[in-house]
Amino acid sequence: MGQYSTEALILGIRNWGEADKIITLLSPQQGLIKAAAFGCRRTKSALAGSLQMFNRVEIQLKQGDKLDTIRGCSLLHSYRVMSTDFTAMAYGAFVAETASRLAIENFPQKDMYNRLLEIFSTFGERNPRIAALAAAYQLLEFSGMQLGYQYCAECGKRLEGDGTFSFEAGGGLCSECSRHGYGPQGEYPQELRQLIVQLLQLDWQNPPALTVKGKTLLAAEALLLGYLHHIFEKPLKSLEFIRQIS
Repeated sequence: MGQYSTEALILGIRNWGEADKIITLLSPQQGLIKAAAFGCRRTKSALAGSLQMFNRVEIQLKQGDKLDTIRGCSLLHSYRVMSTDFTAMAYGAFVAETASRLAIENFPQKDMYNRLLEIFSTFGERNPRIAALAAAYQLLEFSGMQLGYQYCAECGKRLEGDGTFSFEAGGGLCSECSRHGYGPQGEYPQELRQLIVQLLQLDWQNPPALTVKGKTLLAAEALLLGYLHHIFEKPLKSLEFIRQIS
């Protein structure tokens, strides 16, 4: 089997066996990678220090039939806020899990990777709840499963005022098209649409101070989580972590 090296972000870690871990990585060239780190839970392991959640690493791997094997790893950058602040850690875990479920194995994910670098670099500087919401909406745009928010998903007309939203249709619907029978539809008021557009356009290098009404924030979260459950068909594990620290 061949060996290769790549820069990557660590998006998930779980214990495996007595001293090993399964590491989920996102690489700009290789996309999603799941690899075994043998013996890394032993105190003398050379891999233990660098294989931590959210770290940006340069990693050497050996290809395997089911799992690649990590042969070496060096730390490029550690996003310390998400390692020391429990609230930032919980919402960061949500962003990481969302990215890992949206990413594709053996398929370049350069745009998603670069966006995650921007997100992780500023995480903790603003409200982590809003940052995580913006991050997840933006990550969907790189997945091929993005939704339409500003134009009617059926007729293409620019949405004005209040409307409805349908996962089955693929986005917002104008009042006329909403009557065409797209299964369950949720309310899609103008304030919600404006907030989602703001989140999609958020500049991570110069993040603005957003003023968000609680009701609109909850609606944006409900729409996002509903859609993620719709496409993944199971809840994100990181949501339990968020509930615990709330």
